[in-house]
Amino acid sequence: MELKKEHKAMLASYVRSIVGAVAALYVAGVTDPKDLWAALVGALIPVAARAVNPNDPAFGRMPAAKAVEEALKAAKPKKKKSE
Repeated sequence: MELKKEHKAMLASYVRSIVGAVAALYVAGVTDPKDLWAALVGALIPVAARAVNPNDPAFGRMPAAKAVEEALKAAKPKKKKSE
């Protein structure tokens, strides 16, 4: 199975979040596996938030190209009001 470029970028972002969260706790002296597991799960939140944000150009859910083309064809330019 070949991953798309966007999926690879999302996974890389998640791995960075995990490593940062777990490393920060470990360096601070937290070695309880339950706490480290909580950090691992918590690291998913920012990545998941980006994934469900339709306005995020990196990971957000974007409309299909066909839908964009149809919207552009249906769009009518607004005339500038005279002063």
